[in-house]
Amino acid sequence: MNNEIEALKPLPNRDSDWSRDSNLYKTFWEATRQGRLMVQECQVTGKKVWPPRFLSPFAPGTELKWVSVPTSGVVYTFNVVYRSFYPYFNDKVPYALVVVDLGDGVRLLGNTVGMDPTQIQIGMRMEAVFEKVDEQVTLVQWKPEDRGGQDGA
Repeated sequence: MNNEIEALKPLPNRDSDWSRDSNLYKTFWEATRQGRLMVQECQVTGKKVWPPRFLSPFAPGTELKWVSVPTSGVVYTFNVVYRSFYPYFNDKVPYALVVVDLGDGVRLLGNTVGMDPTQIQIGMRMEAVFEKVDEQVTLVQWKPEDRGGQDGA
């Protein structure tokens, strides 16, 4: 008999005690399922807002609308993880977490894929990869941008 317990992948939980806020991300999750990234934008200032909110932080009382943003950007900061603190990640270390700057004040966090995580650098061009986990969740991961055969010089 196998006594090992399968380690499940940790996923965003839309049925948490924070259900009041779950609808804030609904449009974001719908867009990721379609391979797109969307954030909110202040209807008065035109400034992008991430993470989502109920009202604009730039113009008090102003509503926000959802807009598409680029699926590529540059590494703003990163962390290479060498030690697993959750069983699912035991055989996945090392891996890199990156914050990718998409411009207009939008920065998204995600794992890197398709690269040696120890080679990540600030300023590296990255593009989004959409990992469909189930019908509700499609995660945003990041891989080095395909530069069409260019060596980056």
